[in-house]
Amino acid sequence: MKKGWLLLVLIAFALPGCGPSPQKPGGRFKGQAAPDFALPFFQEPGRKFSLSATAGQTPVLLVFWATWCPPCVEEIPQLNEIQKRYEPGTLKIAAVNVGQSHEALLEFAREHDMNYDILMDEAGEVAGRYGVAGLPVAVLLAKGGEIIYYGFTLPRIEEYLPPSH
Repeated sequence: MKKGWLLLVLIAFALPGCGPSPQKPGGRFKGQAAPDFALPFFQEPGRKFSLSATAGQTPVLLVFWATWCPPCVEEIPQLNEIQKRYEPGTLKIAAVNVGQSHEALLEFAREHDMNYDILMDEAGEVAGRYGVAGLPVAVLLAKGGEIIYYGFTLPRIEEYLPPSH
């Protein structure tokens, strides 16, 4: 009987994502300035994405993810669809891969069509600044960098930003 309860507890922790997280949707970060960072692009490892430079010009959707996380992989088509609905300069999607190497992502990227920027957080430092303890986590920033959404699922972007087409 004890094994049954243990299984139920483990399932409850797994439901929000690929691991337990102390944050609830909206989280303690909502309404605060997003922690700044610069991370290398997966697509162009010699170039870095700067959050402060980008968020100063457009709203940003950060998605913390990993290839081993089934809900993260399931969000890829949704992110591609969001990317199609918003013209450049109206929303920037940046998928922050947590804890994986460039080499680990090469085969995955060949098999999955990801039409948005992928950033490399190999050491998990940026994820730590955002309180990420389970994946996936989505963080929507208003132009200027204020966090307007923090949750385990993608936000309904239209509730925050009108589509550009």
